Amino acid sequence: RDIVDSLKRFSAVDRNETQPFNLSQVIEQAVHWVTKAAADKLKVTTDLPEGINVLGSAGQMQQVVMNLVQNACDATAEETQPCLDISARRVGDSVEISFRDNGPGIPRELQERIFFPMVSGREGGTGLGLPIAQELINQHGGLIECESRPRRTQFFVYLPLTAGG
Repeated sequence: RDIVDSLKRFSAVDRNETQPFNLSQVIEQAVHWVTKAAADKLKVTTDLPEGINVLGSAGQMQQVVMNLVQNACDATAEETQPCLDISARRVGDSVEISFRDNGPGIPRELQERIFFPMVSGREGGTGLGLPIAQELINQHGGLIECESRPRRTQFFVYLPLTAGG
Protein backbone atom coordinates (compact mmCIF):
# COMPACT_ATOMS: atom_id res chain seq x y z
CA ARG A 1 0.00 0.00 0.00
CA ASP A 2 2.81 2.44 0.84
CA ILE A 3 4.48 1.82 -2.51
CA VAL A 4 1.22 2.40 -4.39
CA ASP A 5 0.57 5.59 -2.41
CA SER A 6 4.09 6.80 -3.19
CA LEU A 7 3.69 6.02 -6.88
CA LYS A 8 0.39 7.89 -6.96
CA ARG A 9 2.01 10.86 -5.25
CA PHE A 10 4.97 10.77 -7.66
CA SER A 11 2.70 10.48 -10.70
CA ALA A 12 0.92 13.64 -9.56
CA VAL A 13 4.02 15.74 -10.22
CA ASP A 14 2.37 17.89 -12.89
CA ARG A 15 -0.84 18.51 -10.98
CA ASN A 16 -1.27 21.73 -9.09
CA GLU A 17 -2.87 20.01 -6.12
CA THR A 18 -2.60 21.93 -2.90
CA GLN A 19 -3.01 20.00 0.30
CA PRO A 20 -1.10 19.56 3.54
CA PHE A 21 1.53 16.83 3.54
CA ASN A 22 4.36 15.60 5.75
CA LEU A 23 7.61 16.72 4.13
CA SER A 24 9.68 14.38 6.35
CA GLN A 25 7.92 11.38 4.79
CA VAL A 26 8.41 12.76 1.27
CA ILE A 27 12.14 13.25 1.92
CA GLU A 28 12.55 9.74 3.36
CA GLN A 29 10.74 8.17 0.39
CA ALA A 30 12.76 10.15 -2.15
CA VAL A 31 16.03 9.16 -0.46
CA HIS A 32 14.94 5.52 -0.47
CA TRP A 33 14.13 5.55 -4.20
CA VAL A 34 17.36 7.26 -5.30
CA THR A 35 19.69 5.27 -3.06
CA LYS A 36 18.03 2.00 -4.08
CA ALA A 37 18.78 2.81 -7.72
CA ALA A 38 22.33 3.84 -6.81
CA ALA A 39 23.07 0.41 -5.29
CA ASP A 40 23.49 2.03 -1.87
CA LYS A 41 26.87 3.56 -2.79
CA LEU A 42 25.89 6.91 -1.29
CA LYS A 43 25.65 6.98 2.49
CA VAL A 44 22.74 9.23 3.42
CA THR A 45 22.07 10.39 6.95
CA THR A 46 18.91 12.25 7.84
CA ASP A 47 18.01 14.38 10.83
CA LEU A 48 14.38 15.28 10.27
CA PRO A 49 11.84 16.27 12.88
CA GLU A 50 8.59 14.33 12.68
CA GLY A 51 5.68 16.09 11.09
CA ILE A 52 7.13 18.85 8.96
CA ASN A 53 3.76 19.85 7.54
CA VAL A 54 3.71 22.01 4.44
CA LEU A 55 1.01 22.92 1.95
CA GLY A 56 1.30 22.05 -1.73
CA SER A 57 2.02 19.07 -3.93
CA ALA A 58 3.82 16.16 -2.29
CA GLY A 59 4.62 14.81 -5.76
CA GLN A 60 6.32 18.02 -6.82
CA MET A 61 8.34 18.17 -3.61
CA GLN A 62 9.31 14.53 -4.07
CA GLN A 63 10.64 15.46 -7.52
CA VAL A 64 12.68 18.30 -5.98
CA VAL A 65 14.17 16.06 -3.28
CA MET A 66 14.91 13.22 -5.69
CA ASN A 67 16.73 15.69 -7.93
CA LEU A 68 18.85 17.04 -5.07
CA VAL A 69 19.69 13.54 -3.81
CA GLN A 70 20.54 12.34 -7.33
CA ASN A 71 22.75 15.39 -7.87
CA ALA A 72 24.61 14.56 -4.65
CA CYS A 73 24.93 10.94 -5.75
CA ASP A 74 26.41 12.02 -9.08
CA ALA A 75 28.67 14.64 -7.51
CA THR A 76 30.16 12.20 -4.99
CA ALA A 77 30.55 9.25 -7.37
CA GLU A 78 34.36 9.49 -7.37
CA GLU A 79 34.67 9.86 -3.59
CA THR A 80 35.93 6.90 -1.55
CA GLN A 81 33.22 7.48 1.05
CA PRO A 82 30.42 9.40 -0.67
CA CYS A 83 27.97 10.90 1.77
CA LEU A 84 24.98 13.19 1.93
CA ASP A 85 23.62 14.71 5.13
CA ILE A 86 20.02 15.91 5.07
CA SER A 87 18.67 17.86 8.01
CA ALA A 88 15.70 20.07 8.70
CA ARG A 89 14.84 22.61 11.33
CA ARG A 90 12.01 24.99 11.99
CA VAL A 91 12.83 28.66 11.51
CA GLY A 92 9.85 30.75 12.58
CA ASP A 93 6.93 29.88 10.30
CA SER A 94 9.20 28.06 7.84
CA VAL A 95 11.33 24.96 7.58
CA GLU A 96 14.93 24.96 6.41
CA ILE A 97 16.08 21.72 4.78
CA SER A 98 19.80 21.29 4.21
CA PHE A 99 21.33 18.86 1.68
CA ARG A 100 25.13 18.69 2.23
CA ASP A 101 27.43 16.39 0.26
CA ASN A 102 31.18 15.76 0.29
CA GLY A 103 31.74 16.01 -3.47
CA PRO A 104 34.40 18.14 -5.16
CA GLY A 105 32.18 21.24 -5.16
CA ILE A 106 30.67 23.37 -7.88
CA PRO A 107 33.23 25.39 -9.86
CA ARG A 108 33.14 29.05 -8.85
CA GLU A 109 32.34 30.20 -12.40
CA LEU A 110 29.12 28.10 -12.34
CA GLN A 111 27.91 28.95 -8.85
CA GLU A 112 26.15 32.18 -9.85
CA ARG A 113 24.40 30.46 -12.77
CA ILE A 114 23.61 27.04 -11.27
CA PHE A 115 19.84 27.67 -11.35
CA PHE A 116 19.85 28.84 -14.99
CA PRO A 117 18.42 26.41 -17.56
CA MET A 118 20.99 24.42 -19.56
CA VAL A 119 23.82 25.14 -17.09
CA SER A 120 25.33 21.94 -15.70
CA GLY A 121 28.35 21.31 -13.56
CA ARG A 122 28.86 17.76 -14.79
CA GLU A 123 29.53 15.94 -18.02
CA GLY A 124 26.30 14.76 -19.60
CA GLY A 125 24.07 16.81 -17.30
CA THR A 126 21.05 18.46 -18.89
CA GLY A 127 21.10 21.58 -16.75
CA LEU A 128 17.36 21.28 -16.16
CA GLY A 129 17.09 19.65 -12.73
CA LEU A 130 17.96 22.65 -10.57
CA PRO A 131 15.92 25.21 -12.57
CA ILE A 132 12.89 22.89 -12.35
CA ALA A 133 13.49 22.36 -8.63
CA GLN A 134 13.75 26.12 -8.13
CA GLU A 135 10.50 26.72 -10.03
CA LEU A 136 8.61 24.09 -8.00
CA ILE A 137 9.96 25.47 -4.72
CA ASN A 138 8.98 29.01 -5.77
CA GLN A 139 5.45 27.77 -6.59
CA HIS A 140 5.27 26.53 -2.99
CA GLY A 141 6.22 29.97 -1.64
CA GLY A 142 9.76 28.84 -0.89
CA LEU A 143 13.35 29.53 -1.78
CA ILE A 144 16.42 27.44 -2.68
CA GLU A 145 20.03 28.56 -2.21
CA CYS A 146 23.40 26.94 -2.78
CA GLU A 147 26.78 27.29 -1.08
CA SER A 148 29.73 25.36 -2.46
CA ARG A 149 33.40 24.93 -1.76
CA PRO A 150 35.73 21.96 -2.20
CA ARG A 151 34.49 18.88 -0.30
CA ARG A 152 31.21 20.54 0.62
CA THR A 153 28.24 21.58 -1.44
CA GLN A 154 25.14 22.52 0.46
CA PHE A 155 21.68 23.31 -0.85
CA PHE A 156 19.19 25.02 1.45
CA VAL A 157 15.47 24.75 0.77
CA TYR A 158 13.09 27.02 2.68
CA LEU A 159 9.35 26.31 2.68
CA PRO A 160 6.49 27.82 4.69
CA LEU A 161 4.93 25.52 7.28
CA THR A 162 1.19 24.99 7.57
CA ALA A 163 -0.55 26.29 10.66
CA GLY A 164 0.59 24.03 13.48
CA GLY A 165 3.22 22.53 11.11
